[in-house]
Amino acid sequence: MSLLEGRFINGQRNLYYHRGLNMIFLRSLFICLSLLISSIASGQTVQEITWMTEEYPPLNYTKNGLRKGIFVEVLVEIWKKLGIEASADDIQVLPWARSYRILESTPGTALFAMSRTEGRESLFKWVGPINITPIGIIAKKSKNFNFQSIEQINQRIPSGKLGVVRSDSGEHYFLDKAGSSELIDYHPTGELLIKMLDKDRVEAISYSYGTALFLMRDNNIDSSEYSLVYPLTEQGQGWFGFNRETNPKTIVLIQKALDELIVEGVIEKIQANYR
Repeated sequence: MSLLEGRFINGQRNLYYHRGLNMIFLRSLFICLSLLISSIASGQTVQEITWMTEEYPPLNYTKNGLRKGIFVEVLVEIWKKLGIEASADDIQVLPWARSYRILESTPGTALFAMSRTEGRESLFKWVGPINITPIGIIAKKSKNFNFQSIEQINQRIPSGKLGVVRSDSGEHYFLDKAGSSELIDYHPTGELLIKMLDKDRVEAISYSYGTALFLMRDNNIDSSEYSLVYPLTEQGQGWFGFNRETNPKTIVLIQKALDELIVEGVIEKIQANYR
């Protein structure tokens, strides 16, 4: 082998060697970037989640500046189980429609209490359930409504006279069961919804029966004058809803903590305080 040939071969070897190093570097870089993108896409840890709720007593509400309600207390107990340093004051109280939009679009967010309707199923990830009162059509007894089907509701209630809170489960359940959207009259809060029903601004409302009764008592409205004239659910179930990019491992951790609280009887004790 000539000197020139030897130099050529050694040069080729060095070229292949450096190319190999470059390939290893690029592969390592690709793996790191993939893991980083995956971690961003999968959402925050339990500690980093932004928790949102609305005024929806007795499940979640504010009284004298303090966060109260069944779901608020359950969440605090979940935090304790997981060793999370947080308090009820860390929960953001927002109008339902606004918090719902944030939940849809912002990773690392959670919202409660939610109904897990068919239309929402694939939009979010879920932890629950916690049993709550039925959701349905509520009206004054003096109206003498005796609905046997959604079709009868569509026929009897005038256009724009069925009150709902925008994006609330009462709206979702009614529409999912073929209720007419022409009947719906939107309101921003449950409290305003109850007042509109009391003043006969609407014929009926589609809402949580337990929450409606609680708000009536809180606003000095005689709840004995009202009844659930058509249930949309046999028994309501409340859930914690999470942005769909949330890390599945985070969902498993929170669900496990909730399941343990149910078995230990903690949830039942909390619910008993609000009866």
